[in-house]
Amino acid sequence: MATSEAGRGVSRRTVSVAGQYLVLVLLAVVVLAPLLLTVIQAMSPPFLYVEAGKPLHPVHVDWKERTWFTGGLFSVVARTLLALVVFTWINKALVGWDAASARIGLGWRNLLATVGATVVMAVALGPAFGSLHAADGSSEWWILGAMVLVSATLVPAALRPGRSPGAAVVESLAVGSLVTGAAVVFVGGVVWTQAWSSARLGPAMARSMVMTVSITLAQVVTAVLAAYAFAFMRFPFKRVLFALFMATLLLPLEVTLIGNIALIRQLGWINTMPALILPFTASAFGTFLIRQGFRGIPPEINDATRLDGYGHFAFLTRFAVPLTRPVIASFTVISALGAWNQYLWPASVVSDDRYNTLQFQLRSIIGNNVANANVSIAAAMVAAVPVLILLIAFQRQIIRGLTAGAVK
Repeated sequence: MATSEAGRGVSRRTVSVAGQYLVLVLLAVVVLAPLLLTVIQAMSPPFLYVEAGKPLHPVHVDWKERTWFTGGLFSVVARTLLALVVFTWINKALVGWDAASARIGLGWRNLLATVGATVVMAVALGPAFGSLHAADGSSEWWILGAMVLVSATLVPAALRPGRSPGAAVVESLAVGSLVTGAAVVFVGGVVWTQAWSSARLGPAMARSMVMTVSITLAQVVTAVLAAYAFAFMRFPFKRVLFALFMATLLLPLEVTLIGNIALIRQLGWINTMPALILPFTASAFGTFLIRQGFRGIPPEINDATRLDGYGHFAFLTRFAVPLTRPVIASFTVISALGAWNQYLWPASVVSDDRYNTLQFQLRSIIGNNVANANVSIAAAMVAAVPVLILLIAFQRQIIRGLTAGAVK
């Protein structure tokens, strides 16, 4: 009787876990379906795509006559490093690392699997790219063969104590197929090169990158210093000044736009990087957010550090900032996204196309390529890559920052 009840309990848990995974898979499909549709639209010429009845597959795709190792040294190195990073991240997220590997940052099994999978994929996709360009009808088999080879390379890293061989094979197939399929689409398609060259995304992305990094660093530094002052220091009219500081959040950019543009013109900063950066070197929202994190530090820590002879700067750098790192990381992502997506202000202080930022450059290509709308969609997807990398890199800090204080 007890054995049968235990068996029922195991069966119920198995069904429950399977149901949870099924729900997660369905939610992932719902979330990723618009992205898949966007990729299909980017790779398909608009008129042919509409005439075909908007199918759920690319129509009349132009494929490059290339292998993984053609296209210039920079392109080869860039795509190889990106593949290594993607395999490493997905290996860690889906396959899993043991505790020792997590502490040292990379286990030998995962290192071998990551490097091996990248090399195998680079070699195996050569015939697939050639078949796609020649349209000989055998491309699907070459791609499936590359997926199987890459997945087989990942199996040894997936075999961990306590994990069944079947689960390891399934996880390896999922990772290998996903990365190999993405490599075929984003390396073999001509539209991505067309979007990069016709939209002149390189210089615009470089300017946006410089602007974003500068604004983010400036906002984080000024927000940390101001938040520390409002949280730990005593000075006259502290609450009044903080209230006035927060009142600036009620003023949108459009309210001060004309005055700021007039000031930039008087300074002679039109079409310059200082005009894009300096007006955004401080953030009231960042100050408020980090101040709330500082207020969560127990007063006993501050008192103990004072008794040990620590000054304000030592306490800030050695205790306050490390203890509120998730909050600061969350604001860093928020600040970077806000700076990267700026459109109104760059459009107001830039009058020469040579100084366009990325978002303004995207607007110009959309207006000039109505007949080739898929190129505009591809350019927008290329512009989203840095944001995706940022979110992946800071995902843990974002989750910790959002959940800070949720558990006492």
